[in-house]
Amino acid sequence: MYMDVPSETSVNLKKLRITLSMGGLLILSFIGIDLLLLPEVLHQAYYISRLGMQFPLLFVLYLLTFLSNYNALHKHVLWLGVLGITYANFWLLVQCWTQAGLVFAWEGTLLYGLFGMFILRINFIYSLMYAVLSLVGFAWIIIHYPMYGELGSIKFGFLLCGFAVSLVGVKQIESGFKRFQQVNKKLLYLNQIDPLTELYNRGAMEQNFQRMLSIAARTNTRISVFIVDLDNFKDFNDGYGHLRGDDVIQLQAQILRQIFNRETDMVARFGGDEFVVVSLGNTTAESEAQAARVLEAWQQNNVAHGKGKGQRIVSCSIGLINTEVDKSTEKERLFEMADRALYEAKNRGRARYVSAISCELAPA
Repeated sequence: MYMDVPSETSVNLKKLRITLSMGGLLILSFIGIDLLLLPEVLHQAYYISRLGMQFPLLFVLYLLTFLSNYNALHKHVLWLGVLGITYANFWLLVQCWTQAGLVFAWEGTLLYGLFGMFILRINFIYSLMYAVLSLVGFAWIIIHYPMYGELGSIKFGFLLCGFAVSLVGVKQIESGFKRFQQVNKKLLYLNQIDPLTELYNRGAMEQNFQRMLSIAARTNTRISVFIVDLDNFKDFNDGYGHLRGDDVIQLQAQILRQIFNRETDMVARFGGDEFVVVSLGNTTAESEAQAARVLEAWQQNNVAHGKGKGQRIVSCSIGLINTEVDKSTEKERLFEMADRALYEAKNRGRARYVSAISCELAPA
């Protein structure tokens, strides 16, 4: 089982829809003012640009967010949508000039770019592509329609500088956000992982245990809970030192990882020399076979013990429960049953497993 970490490509769809709605309202809010300034001959062209091109493009972007695979489309469709809205504004500039000799405000081009780059947060590569294609479109207008006269090159320079500054800002924000994500991912890792064994720690185990229990109840899947405890570990630690003790704990973690290696298995260090494994989809016989493999692995490793009350070699004891669950099943109850089975394994001489079946203890 792998850690849950925030996805770098995940899109907050609710926030995006609100932002797109705000963009649509902004487009609509300028209509009344613009129509007062424009001669009546241009009203039709204005309606076509705003209500026939720009607003529908924005509405299409809004509808696309409801697709199940929108996350994969997001970075592609967003910049194309903003570019389409920008070119709809270019079309209006041309219509105002050719139909009435009117120079319509070009600054909207920069506003569209700023909205896309900083509000919709189009990434740097697509922001760069948007800026280049917008500049190409504006340059084409200046060359073919002398609406700005000698000021055309100056206005192009203003737009170029505006986009350049915006792109620097986008790059800095993007770099800062990536660093934040890396730090956040590292902190999440440190918060969930035991540093000595690189297994889940107790807090992460309890959180994932509850989730796995819910899955088992919902899918009618059997769940297994193992509690693994090294035998006479304190005597080993006192006799050989903490460094050797750490080596044994790491070896126990390695053994458990090798045996419980499916995505439906969770291995955690519960604390000290105690480990917990939660597994889905095994029968009781399969779970007992896994416990036997853990015991056999210690026999094969043949790590000398012999300190205090310890046996000749290092071993472990295992308590396990394999059962069906429902929505009323509590993880504390399963843990209690596995813990009782572990206690019984210790009482029977250690280096063995005991399986708890239907609240009764059965010998391995």
